[in-house]
Amino acid sequence: MSDNSDLRHEDDDEAVQAVVDRVLSYQAGAPADTVRQELAEGLTRIGEERSDDWLRSNAERISNADPASGE
Repeated sequence: MSDNSDLRHEDDDEAVQAVVDRVLSYQAGAPADTVRQELAEGLTRIGEERSDDWLRSNAERISNADPASGE
């Protein structure tokens, strides 16, 4: 399995990356729809928005991520 490093985006600021990291730590392996909702809610809480493509892509990656990987 992957070390989940593909979920690190240089073009995202620290707050957005923190949302991705949090959702990854709690939702890895969850259904993509659940992950997408968590990402959208996290972004809303920090006052950020991302495209539907970004949400879908990251939700699928997190859904398919190895929950045991700490990276």
